Formats: sequence, C-alpha cells, structure tokens
Amino acid sequence: MHSITERAETAIGRDDAGADWQLRPQEHARTLPAEAAPLKRVLERAELQEIMQRFRSADAAASSAQARYKRVGRAGLYAATIATLAGALFLLPLEAWLAGPAGAATSAVQILALATAFLASRLLALAKPFDAWMKQRAEAEIARVGLFDAIAHANEGNSAAELPFLPLMLAYFQRYQLGVQRRYYRERGAQHAAAVWRNNRWLSASMWLTALSLAIAIAAGLHVAAAFGLPLPRQLAAWSAAIPRPDAHRVVLALGVIASGLYGLGVARSLMDLDERNASRYLTTADNLDYLVETGLQHARDAAAAGNAEPVLAFIAQMQELISAEHQEWVLFRERGPKPPPRNMAGPALPGR
Repeated sequence: MHSITERAETAIGRDDAGADWQLRPQEHARTLPAEAAPLKRVLERAELQEIMQRFRSADAAASSAQARYKRVGRAGLYAATIATLAGALFLLPLEAWLAGPAGAATSAVQILALATAFLASRLLALAKPFDAWMKQRAEAEIARVGLFDAIAHANEGNSAAELPFLPLMLAYFQRYQLGVQRRYYRERGAQHAAAVWRNNRWLSASMWLTALSLAIAIAAGLHVAAAFGLPLPRQLAAWSAAIPRPDAHRVVLALGVIASGLYGLGVARSLMDLDERNASRYLTTADNLDYLVETGLQHARDAAAAGNAEPVLAFIAQMQELISAEHQEWVLFRERGPKPPPRNMAGPALPGR
C-alpha cells in the first residue's frame, strides 16, 4: 500500500461498528489530526450541514412512520390470533367450564379481538404508514448518499504539511460509507434470513403443536391398527382403546386450529417485516459490494495516491449507485426532478402545419 494511502487511512482512524453508522461530519472533523486539515475544512462546509438537516428530518419521519406501522400492524396480527385461540377453546371438551361466566368472557374477548384486528387493518389501509416509512427512509438514505457525493466532488487544496485531499476523502468514504453499508447489508440480511424460520418463535410453536396433535391422533388410533392385524403389545392397544374417542378428536381439532393460527401469525409477522424479501436483497447487495471492493478498491487507492481523481470518483459512483438502488424505487421523481412545461405552452411549429 502506498505511504500516502496508509497515512490517510491512519488519519481517518479504524472502523468503529458501534458508532460509524451515525452521520456526524462535524464531529468527525474535530477528531482529525492536523495533516488531515483539507478534509476537515470540507466537512465543516455549510452545504454539508444543509444536507445533514434534510437527512435528520427524513430520518426522524421515517423512524416515526416505521414505529407506527409496526405498532398498528402487530396489534392487528396479535388480535386476530387471539380471536382464533379463543374460538379454539370452544372445540375442547370444556363444556362445564365454558357454560358459565368463563364462556361469556371468552366470547367477549373473541369479539373484541376481531374488532381490533379489523380496525387495525383499516387504519393501515387509510393512514398508509408503510408508504410513509419507505418514502421517508428513501429520502434519508439518498441524503446520506448525497452527503458523500458532495464530499467526494469537493475541491480543496493542501499545504506542504498536509496530506492531499483525494486519499483523505477516499479513506473517509471507505470507513463511514462503504464500511457501514457493507456491515449493514451483511448483518441485517442474516438477521432477516434467520427470522424467516429459525428465529420465528410462532412458527416453532406451531410446529410443536402440530406434532403434539399428530401424537394424540396416533395414540388414539393404535387400537384400530391392532384390530387390522398390526402387531402391538396388548397393554399398548388397551391403553389406546381407553382414550375417549370424541374428546381425543376434539383435542386434535383444537390443537390443529391453534397451530394454524400461530403459523399464520408467524408468516404474517415475517411478511410484515419483509424478512424473506430483505434477506435475499440485502445479502445480494452485500455480495455485490464485497465484489466491487475486491476488484476496485485497490485501484482507487493507487489512483488517489497518484492524484488521479477520475478513477476514484468512478469507483465511488459505482458504490453509491449500488447502495442507493434499494431506495430509488420509493423516490417520487415528480417531487425531485425538473417540472414539465405547462400543457398550453406553445411548442415548435411542425412541418406542413
């Protein structure tokens, strides 16, 4: 590695996974050594603070919309599941208990839960917190990309005692944007992948209840198999025959309903959190970032050390395009791009008219 590159990366410092994701260019500027003064002057520019203000505003709005979406959505899912579980109680051989106030209370809980689930679904449809979350998050992350674009395209000279701006800028981008995004997509992708099944406690509970209902059904039917000639110990067949038939059937049916309700809750939670979609997309993005780093970072470092800005900016642009692709689909270009001319504006005369 070139000595200028090493000095620039030393000036920027080592990665701190717990803090680097926070956008704090002014604080970063205060921690830079004297030889990194060109980057410090750029980080303190007023234009970057304007970008930071846009980021903070969109980030706060996105966090609020995300919390609202998950709060209402999960309330609806849990309410629907509670209604299913309450209904399953009436399938169990609990007539004596359900004939009194307990049965009335269970019915009331079921009705209230169904009403809550319906209201939650209507609130999500009308208020559209998911849409607001995605759009504001896109605005925030595009502002983040814009911040590093502004830093990358800044022009700043250096004195004889200072390092050149270009290797400093690349080292800053490498730590606070590239490193942060690679960790985020890799770690969050793995978390989403685990949540699809392995860490989904509702799907696990559904699986165990399904296994229990199958075990009860098999135990209750062993004596039937013995009657058809299946060799079974006499005591086991007698024990199976002693299980009350109607009650066993009702228990199996109730467990099946409960297992189905929990399975639906687990799948719906995973879909609401976009686990399968994000696992695939994030891990693919992480692989692509890793590949581009392996094939392009050293060339960009060498170019920065030589003072050749074009390959450095091309490498950064490639990275930024990949990072922002996740969010561009939610951007309303009609709100960001140039406005079309009015419909009544006269255009150029066409030939023959």
